[in-house]
This record gives sequence, C-alpha cells and structure tokens, in this order.
Amino acid sequence: MKFILTIDTEGDNQWDHGRDLTVENIKYVDRFQILCEKYGIRPTYLVTSEVCEDSYAQQLFSEYVRESRAEVGAHLHSWTTPPFLPEGGYRQNDDHHTFASELRYELVSRRIKFLTEQITAIIGRVPTSFRSGRYGFNEIVARALIENDYIVDSSVTPFVSWSGQRGLPGGKGGPDFIDSSPFPGKIELTTGSLTEIPITILPTIMPLDGNHDIARYYFRNVNNNIFLRALRKLFYTNQPVWLRPTPEMTAELLGILVREARRINLPYITMMFHSSELMPGCSKYRPDDKSIEDLYSLLTRFFTNLELLGIGSVTLTEAAKDC
Repeated sequence: MKFILTIDTEGDNQWDHGRDLTVENIKYVDRFQILCEKYGIRPTYLVTSEVCEDSYAQQLFSEYVRESRAEVGAHLHSWTTPPFLPEGGYRQNDDHHTFASELRYELVSRRIKFLTEQITAIIGRVPTSFRSGRYGFNEIVARALIENDYIVDSSVTPFVSWSGQRGLPGGKGGPDFIDSSPFPGKIELTTGSLTEIPITILPTIMPLDGNHDIARYYFRNVNNNIFLRALRKLFYTNQPVWLRPTPEMTAELLGILVREARRINLPYITMMFHSSELMPGCSKYRPDDKSIEDLYSLLTRFFTNLELLGIGSVTLTEAAKDC
C-alpha cells in the first residue's frame, strides 16, 4: 500500500460569494512542504485558476515541480474558472457555486482547457491529475479530462452523496458516490480512458466495515429511517471516516482507518485537505495559531506512523501509471 497526499490548493475565502478572492494562504504552504520532505512525501497540489494568477504561487509551484519536490495538478472551481456567462450559476463567484457535473460538456471542456493552459504556463508541462471542486464529477467531466490529456481523477468520495447539496439554480445538485468503490479503477469511454483514485473514505465499525453492501444501504437510508438514525446517534456518528486531518480527527482514528485500508488490501490511501487550512483564521477548521499547531502535530504523528509501517508515498500521477 502507498500513500497519496493531495491538497486542494485554492483561494482564502471560497464561500464568501461575490467577494474578490485572495490567496494569502499560499504563503503558508512552504512550511507544510518542508514537513512533507522530512518524511519523504511528495504532495500533489491541485490548484485552482485564482491560484494560477498569483505571482508568489507561480514561483513556488514552478520550483516544486522543477526540483521534483511535488506534483501540481488541476482543481476546477467552476465558479472561478473562465469562461463565465451572464446568468445565475455561470457568473464569477456568484451566489451559486455550481458543480462542474451540472454543466454541459462544451462549457466544462472550455473551463478545463483554460485551467490546464494556466497550469502548463506555470510549471512548463501539461498537468495530468485532477479533482473537481465540490467533488462535481461525472462522465461529462471525465470526457473533458480525457480530451485535455489528463490520466487520473481523484474526485470520487465513496459512501458519500452530494445530491442534497445545491449548485446550479434549478439544477440536480451534486453527484451521488454512495455506491462507488473505494478502490482505484478505470473509466473507459469511446474517446479514451481515465484512472479514478478515490479519496480514502471507509466505514471502520462493524458491521459496516465487514460488508460494504450493508454499509451502502445504511448510508443511503440513514436520513430517512428512524431506526438507522438511532444507530448513527449511538454508534456511527463519525462514519464513514475520511482520511482528512480535521479538528475532530485523532492519530488513533487515522491509525484505525489505515488498518482498515490494509485489511481490505486497498493499494493506495489518499488524504485530502485544503491549502486554506494551513493559514490561521483562513478556514473554519483552523481558526487560530493553536489550531494550526494542532494540525502539524497530527500530521507529524500520522507521517511517523506511515514511516513505521513502511508505507511509502507517491503522487497521483505516479499511482495512476502503476494501476
């Protein structure tokens, strides 16, 4: 099993709809990169359009790639990536942060092409890894990625549905990944293929961890079933478990998740979080200096545990080439 560390590298205030976006959090990335290098980890930074426009970010990420210290891929926020249209859900950072999976193919393709060209201009090579903002991924997005020479996506969130989240006005909302496998796989289209490496999200408590069909039934029905809601309140409050260093996460729980991944022979474990979580007060998850130090303490313990377990690190593209 190998470890993939992905960072959704984006603006400071993504959810302040209508405001100009800033990217001050990028100035806090280098400390994180130094920690990664201490443990032989090469992160995959998935960058948005607004990050690509920042001169400091351009210098930083071009250096990382040039020195083979990290991979830089694409993170499509459809609400900050041109071209925009003069109607709700299509304007720049308007009140509706539309899922890319809600858009027609032509617009998705143009936005991915624009972002791809931005990144290529910075790092001197075409990016090959991708994650969609708000996990808005479907066959239309996959087709546009293949057209733009991507080889790997990491937007799928197994056991989790976003269909209740609104995006485009009058749209269908986000994608439903409850039935998706936590294992890597190939998306085969007539125009080519794309490797999918999901974010690592797993049930870790019996019987959900013992039978994924039971787990999927539970997660699909828990909000509409009194008995299942009672079970969630008593036993399954934090299920499924994401490989994310959120404030409620502990080193012990991360260890349980890694053990579960090894038990089911998952070939890769994929962690994600946002670059804004590296800056005090830039994310609801990390409101102050102490919370940042807590994050670094948690990551240090987790990276040390991976080292003790002999779990090495690869980037998204490296993993996809081995699938």
